Amino acid sequence: MSVRLYKQPNKWWIDITIGRKHRFREIFEGTYEEAVVYEQELKKHLSLKQNKRATITIQQIAYEYLEYVKIHQAEKTWKEKHRIILKHIIPFFGNFTFELLSPKIIDSYKLKRLKELQDKSIKGYRTVNIELNILSNMSRFAFERGYTSEPLKNLKRLPHRYKLPEPLDIDTALKFLNAAKEEPFYYALFLCLYHAGMRKNEVFHLQWSDIFFEHNFIRVLKAKMNKERFIPMSKQLKDALLNLKSLRADVNPLVFPSPQTGKPLTDIRRAIRRITRKAGIERKISPHQLRHTFATHLLEQGIDIRAIQALLGHEQITTTQIYTKVALPVLQHAIQALEALAGSQHVVNDVVTNLDNPLKIQSGRVDLNHRPPAPKAGALTSLRYAPITI
Repeated sequence: MSVRLYKQPNKWWIDITIGRKHRFREIFEGTYEEAVVYEQELKKHLSLKQNKRATITIQQIAYEYLEYVKIHQAEKTWKEKHRIILKHIIPFFGNFTFELLSPKIIDSYKLKRLKELQDKSIKGYRTVNIELNILSNMSRFAFERGYTSEPLKNLKRLPHRYKLPEPLDIDTALKFLNAAKEEPFYYALFLCLYHAGMRKNEVFHLQWSDIFFEHNFIRVLKAKMNKERFIPMSKQLKDALLNLKSLRADVNPLVFPSPQTGKPLTDIRRAIRRITRKAGIERKISPHQLRHTFATHLLEQGIDIRAIQALLGHEQITTTQIYTKVALPVLQHAIQALEALAGSQHVVNDVVTNLDNPLKIQSGRVDLNHRPPAPKAGALTSLRYAPITI
């Protein structure tokens, strides 16, 4: 039998012989049923590989793909992909080729990873989907380099519903910022999150050379996918940054360096908790929540969603559209206003219809200056008008 128990529980020897010359052995971690599925798919793959139908494995492609990511994507993205590929994707998929990855083997991977994540008390659907996205990106990279005949298609993700952001209301946001005014460093930092909608990592890496005070805008370089964007500064944010600059005596290019190391900040949760307690706010506040609040408040003020998308640096409009759900009460109010407008028009029409002499309606408005037509012979010479209230 090619699946045998290893020294520890839930570990299995996978022992496959192809023909008379080729033998493959590997240790698989998981249930016996998962090990059998893996062994069957791997045996099928190795047989095809011996027949020259598949040659380049995912493990061989992985390192070249990581080099590509290191050059073309953000350092944080590279570190995350490097960790996932070396720890999860190569150990499971490394001996396969993309052309021979079947839905069965991918489902086996999902079951294995969900079990591992459940053991660590982690909600794993989103985590596994991120890993599958990386696998899909690798397959497209392999296709573009000519290593596979086609990229992975219909790679079914696990059902995962993103939690909607919980923005602060206007009063709470203002109360929080007012409490931070006595600390110019964090006051300017929090305004970058709330008045400019910047990501936490973007603020931490912001440099003075990226702030153009004479033109009132900030250039964001440390954005996702290394994409540059420009954000206009509000007067309040500009004044806070100028005040902070006047108080600084060092020559550090960073706007918000760590007081201990002088390098980019890594965490501001302690400062947020301190300001929250000072403001008397009971709810929890996070840096990303201030960014969510920025977007939601703009939408509530009637700003076009495309403009919000540009300010936030979202590549897809669907990412920005989550704020339409957050601002649902405001959108509902807009619908009610439309209904009220339509209702008032019905009232006007009813009043006009009941008059002895209909009034002329132009562009949805009643023309109160319209002169009634002359009465016909034999008609009453006195016309009665009902008062109209608009």
